[in-house]
Amino acid sequence: MKARKYDKRIKIYGVLVVPDGYGGNTTEEALIGSFWAEIKQNSAYRDYSIGKSDIKDNWSFNIRATPKLSDQMDNLTIEYRGVKRVVNDIRYNDELFREINIIANGG
Repeated sequence: MKARKYDKRIKIYGVLVVPDGYGGNTTEEALIGSFWAEIKQNSAYRDYSIGKSDIKDNWSFNIRATPKLSDQMDNLTIEYRGVKRVVNDIRYNDELFREINIIANGG
């Protein structure tokens, strides 16, 4: 694992449930952390399924393993270059659990 391959900075956000002050709850986006990542665009295509042209893309983010993230987390987003993408999958990239691969869509 070479450190110089992690050359892009990303921010990962999660959703927290917080009290709204009136006896109920609301959701709020909270920063989990800022990480160095290796980024690859897996695919991009134009979708015409609902009558308008949308660009769909799929990204892969590799980061070092951290206790801040687990594969059981839901409702995560990644911000890279000011664009937020929705996380679809989190997996360990190797059998020694040193690297996490995150798949995200959007953009």
